[in-house]
Formats: sequence, structure tokens, C-alpha cells
Amino acid sequence: MTIGYLIDVEFIWGFQAKIIGLSKTSPSFYYPPPTTFLGALAEVIAKENQIGENKGREIIPKIAENLLAIGLRPINCVPLKCEDLNRIIALKLTGGEIYPDPRNLRSSFDSPASGKTIFSTYNYEAPTIRWFLVFKNETFNLNNKTIKLDENIFWKIHRLGSRESLVSCSNVKRVKLEVIHENAFTKYSFPLLRDLILKKEIEGRWEKEVYIDPFRIKSYVPLKSYIFSENLITYFIPMKASPLSEPEYHIELRKGIVSYSYKDEEVIVGRWLE
Repeated sequence: MTIGYLIDVEFIWGFQAKIIGLSKTSPSFYYPPPTTFLGALAEVIAKENQIGENKGREIIPKIAENLLAIGLRPINCVPLKCEDLNRIIALKLTGGEIYPDPRNLRSSFDSPASGKTIFSTYNYEAPTIRWFLVFKNETFNLNNKTIKLDENIFWKIHRLGSRESLVSCSNVKRVKLEVIHENAFTKYSFPLLRDLILKKEIEGRWEKEVYIDPFRIKSYVPLKSYIFSENLITYFIPMKASPLSEPEYHIELRKGIVSYSYKDEEVIVGRWLE
């Protein structure tokens, strides 16, 4: 049974989710990537079911296997990417020498620029992003145990990105869906799936970001997944330019691509599994 969830997530300041594989001064994304949200969801599932770290690595691939659509849209904020200096303290061996070295403290610490994204709000309320997720089934099996996806799981998400990227879920709603096989008008971020035809930007500004494909996660190896191009996918992301702006895109759907609609108000592009 296909199920959908709408989740409103409030951010304290923004988030940090740096692009994998670049230098230590790697920039952040405009929005948390889909796999970042799946990772936050997997963390809650692991805690709720007493699943350890090793077995917990199997949760994200299981969620991805069950995933039909995932996207977001800003409610009251605009992302501002920046880099600031952060002191890094690490204990390790470098060239056989202990680091940091108490005999040479000045050369023992590093302060690289670290990419972050700040959400600037339009209405003085907490910056809020709405996520829309669609699953093929409400349960999946992990190590002979049935894991159920319900509202309580989403309510307990507390960060998206690094440990400083704290969030709070302000609304979680399970919704009934209508499947649309033809043209779609969406306000949510969407993947550039094969056979999907872009028609026109109806409203607002849209950008592109390249993420790990949330539908093709076979194992939890982030660096390897990002390096190989077949594991990457381009997402079109909406940029809210003003309080009255609602970015919207017209898309033509073909073959195995559909959109999922809730009351004709919330529409997201996804895939169709028979």
C-alpha cells in the first residue's frame, strides 16, 4: 500500500552537509540532500529498535528500496551558503609523530574554512522546510524483524546534517495519495529521472544540485557512492525569492515516472513500481 508523509522541519540556524570527496574546505549544499534525511530517519529507527552500528548500516539501503519519491520545498526561508573558520582538534599519529605535539602547539592545530548553509527567514519565525516522502509499503524487513514507518518515527528526527545541525519537527501528517501519470505542476525539489521532460518554470527561481541517488543505495559507503557517476542524480531545487513567491515547475511525465498528489495542493515527482 503506497503511503505518503508530509513533514515540516524547523531549523535553529541552518545545517552543515558538505559535498563528499572535496578538500577539507568543502562547501555545503543549498538544502539537506535526500540521503541526509534518510540518514536522520535511519538514526531514529536504529534507536527505537535497539539496532547497533554495524547492523544499522543496512537501514538506509532498505529505506531506499522502499522509496518512491522524496523532495522538499521551503516554507518561509532562503538558503545562504557560507564558509567560516573552525578549529579542528584531532588526536592521531602523523608521520609516526603524536599529533597534537605538546612541544609544538602552534603547528599542531588547524583552522580550515568549513562550509555551512544558513536559512534566513522571511517572517521572523523559525526557518521551515517541508519534506514530502512516498513509500511503496509502510513496513520493511531487517534481519527477520519488521520495521514499521509511522508518524512517531518522523516526530523524533532531531538533526539534519552534522551534530550541530539541530532541527525540530513541527508537523507530521500521513496523507492519502493520488497517482498522476501525465503532466505535473510541482513546488517540490525533484530528480532529473530518465524520460522526464522539463516543460517550463512557471514561477520563481530553480537551481541544480548533484546528490547521491536516494533510490539506488545498495550499501552504506558514502564516499564510494559519490565518486561513481552512476550513483549520482541531478535534483532541481526551488529557491523562494520572497514571502509571496512559490516556485513551481511544469513537467511532462513518461513511462515509469509519475507524480503523487495530496488534495492537488502538494505534488511530488517520483517513480512508479509495479
